[in-house]
Amino acid sequence: MKPINLSEIKSLQRAKQHFHDCYLVTSMNALSNTENGRKILQENILREGNNFNIKFKNINGKSEDFFVSEKELNDLTLCDRFFNPIELKEPHNPILKAVEVAMNKLLKKYPDKKSFINRLYKTNEEFEYNNPSRFLEMFTGIKPININENGIRMSLKNKIDETKEVLEKIGNNETNSFIAGTGHKFIKGLTNWHCYTLENVNNANKTAKIFDNRYQEEITLSFDDFIKKIKYITGYFNEDLK
Repeated sequence: MKPINLSEIKSLQRAKQHFHDCYLVTSMNALSNTENGRKILQENILREGNNFNIKFKNINGKSEDFFVSEKELNDLTLCDRFFNPIELKEPHNPILKAVEVAMNKLLKKYPDKKSFINRLYKTNEEFEYNNPSRFLEMFTGIKPININENGIRMSLKNKIDETKEVLEKIGNNETNSFIAGTGHKFIKGLTNWHCYTLENVNNANKTAKIFDNRYQEEITLSFDDFIKKIKYITGYFNEDLK
């Protein structure tokens, strides 16, 4: 098997989310945005035709590989809650699909790698719902920066200085792989308990642009709105991914 190529990695940028796995889709998107993130993707995702080998670098302190066959890819089908197949309007990215199948295998073997609260959700697929920081650390082997993901507050108001420091660093032409997540607040224009790729920060205008892989939308928030409406941010700067 060979590492996925740069064209395949580019296909992960703004790839369409189909399942309830925004944590996984945004993580792949975010890692594809940095040089060292792309190196990790190539190290961890090997392909031969429609067969894949997916590596997770830190499962209980050890790396582990999960083979995903073409049949397993084909068997993963988006369904409604009655298990009726849903016809996709856009193709399902095969690399995302392979990682999703691998996560199903991983969680079957290590169920505690899905956070307790996310295990309470009724899902069609085991890989649906999880914390992005938990997935990123397993996949990269590197603990991500994490501001308030596990906190009880539904905004970043208690982490203003820390949040602005990260946003401003991103705005200073820093290549990064960050995810912004919402909580339970019913904010117009944002989805509850959802992950967005943090794509760009403009320090001059004090704005941050996030991308919704599920609805394929760009959303620009002022720093103040970001702090009020976003629950957490997690991820890496390029130099962290060595």
